Amino acid sequence: MRARGRLTGRLWYALWIAWSGLVLQQILFELRFGAPVQLLVIQVLPLVVFMPGVARDNLRSIIWLTFVLLAYFVWAVLAAFAHPGDFLALAGIVILGVLFAVCAVYIRYRGREIKLTTNPEAVEEG
Repeated sequence: MRARGRLTGRLWYALWIAWSGLVLQQILFELRFGAPVQLLVIQVLPLVVFMPGVARDNLRSIIWLTFVLLAYFVWAVLAAFAHPGDFLALAGIVILGVLFAVCAVYIRYRGREIKLTTNPEAVEEG
């Protein structure tokens, strides 16, 4: 694994904190309505599948995670409309927005770092 810069290091920690918050929110939201364990596993499994790749700093895994987050965002908006004023539903929308933004910014800047370390004579664009 290549060393991260200051910004990407902070984004890396923010990514893991936001991801943990999202998993916790998903579990608490489902448990509050008495969901069976099988539903909890199905709800959280798509988030967990990409984490080994994210832990290895594989940008492709983070990109796929952002695609999956879009589906979770749709689900969170539906939950917010189904349960108006529900704190956990609204928290899910906020956490998903933060996690998506952190992933997008991390992909952008970490990709540049990796490109510069593999090709030192490359000039950083715009």
